[in-house]
Amino acid sequence: MEVTRRNFKEALPLIGESIAKADFLVIDTEFTGLINGRDVSMFDSPQEYYNTLLNGSTDFLLIQYGLCAFYWNDEEKHYMNDAYNFFLFPRGRPGPDKIFLCQSSSLDFLSSQGFDFNKLIREGISYMSEPIESRLRENLTERQSRIINDKDPIVIPDEHKSQIEDICKRVRTFLDENKTDEMDIDRCNAFIRRLLFQELGSRFKDEAFVETKVLENKSRVLKVTRIKSPSESKSKDDQKREKEWEEFEEAVGFSKVARMISQSEKLVIGHNMLLDVLHTLSHFFQPLPEDYASFKEFAHCMFPRLLDTKYMSSLPPFKDKVASTVLPHLLQTLSEPPFALPEIPSLPSRGYTCAQDKQHEAGYDAYVTGLCFLAMHAHVTRMRGERCTRVTPDAAVLKPFINKLYLAKTAHQDSPYIHLAGADPSPSRDHVFHLTFPKEWQRNDINQLFSAYGQITVNFLNDTTALVALSRKELAKTVSRAFVDNNRISLVPYVKYKLIAAKSASQPVQRRDDSSERYTKMYVILVSVMFAIAMYYFV
Repeated sequence: MEVTRRNFKEALPLIGESIAKADFLVIDTEFTGLINGRDVSMFDSPQEYYNTLLNGSTDFLLIQYGLCAFYWNDEEKHYMNDAYNFFLFPRGRPGPDKIFLCQSSSLDFLSSQGFDFNKLIREGISYMSEPIESRLRENLTERQSRIINDKDPIVIPDEHKSQIEDICKRVRTFLDENKTDEMDIDRCNAFIRRLLFQELGSRFKDEAFVETKVLENKSRVLKVTRIKSPSESKSKDDQKREKEWEEFEEAVGFSKVARMISQSEKLVIGHNMLLDVLHTLSHFFQPLPEDYASFKEFAHCMFPRLLDTKYMSSLPPFKDKVASTVLPHLLQTLSEPPFALPEIPSLPSRGYTCAQDKQHEAGYDAYVTGLCFLAMHAHVTRMRGERCTRVTPDAAVLKPFINKLYLAKTAHQDSPYIHLAGADPSPSRDHVFHLTFPKEWQRNDINQLFSAYGQITVNFLNDTTALVALSRKELAKTVSRAFVDNNRISLVPYVKYKLIAAKSASQPVQRRDDSSERYTKMYVILVSVMFAIAMYYFV
């Protein structure tokens, strides 16, 4: 089911019902970009991985959200799906005017997949984080209260008096002629509109109601409506306040869905879902904390049960049977023996089928992720000699996979996940070195340098530095000794390199001492030169 701002309000009760009846929920997202600046290194620890994404990913916009609720049909003894594909676009007024980054490669990829950017901007559902919502809610309450109790009118500046008086005369004429019930006042800036609200409201309080009207081109005019009875005046004021609250709730938008997912405490599943989780938390809940331990606590509090199918498929018994864990490849592999994809129907217009093949539509990818999960869950259950029926989040079969978010860039270097509810893996890096080499060197030169020590893994940092890992870890000390006298390169153990980098980053910038003799002499010379130049031009 596609959900935009046009049908979001009507769809919200259905979404709530789907979440409430689901055994588990599956999410997927699309962004305007992935990483800004330095990417993750394949040797980063989980904490470093998080810090890199925190600093490089959170300024991109989340533009599509897929939610698929898998619920049990007790009569027919199988799962069914309710799927939703949300277009998201935070718009200003009354929400914040959001500034965000775009990455050309990401937008180009989405465009090649048929993503409708016009629909995104025209019909995207707004959203905001909890702190912004609280602040704007307080501002609106305070503003409405101030209008009701406002006894200190704004003094009209002299330069605007004639314009205000002219408009008031036009309104008087409109009311006296009694030809129509409405009139528009255009070509007024925000300050003039504020003055007119004040003056028209006081002069024609019992005769006319004034409100802002937004045209199709987003320009704003004042709409003056004739009041036919005292009760209508009170009704109009109430309607205006109600409309402001309706617009505010519309601006909160999709955040309500994200919070319903969190409050349900259901098992939430995704594929390679770390970025999905980061963006969900930062856009709909709270800004991500810089402290890594606080992030883990925050994520686990909002979503107490997470499962990443990318991580699940990278472990036995799937590791040796799955050649690629890219989602379409995983789906294909799990549709063949010894695995089997389940049939997951849906009510008309409420879900997906595999035949639709809408790759990279967030709702469809969420549905496919759910299929893959059920296929892997059934396979593991059969291997344990158990009867496969419904998914139980706390079942022993799922415990190895719960609350572990896959780290794609570091997985093959023995650092495969962030454990939200426990200690992260801490693999040895004794076999990894920081290498500084001549700028003209290529990958082959580095391979040749280490040729006597077996295969290596190289992660280039820039034109003259790289991280190098030995496949034969036992040769680490030998390599350190072998290159001590090599003047063309510098080889530093990884642990030492990280300590030096951390120390350098923590050192404050050294400022020049103003009282130093050297600075004083330079200052005197500079002032003398400036004085001489001034005398040359002005004397």
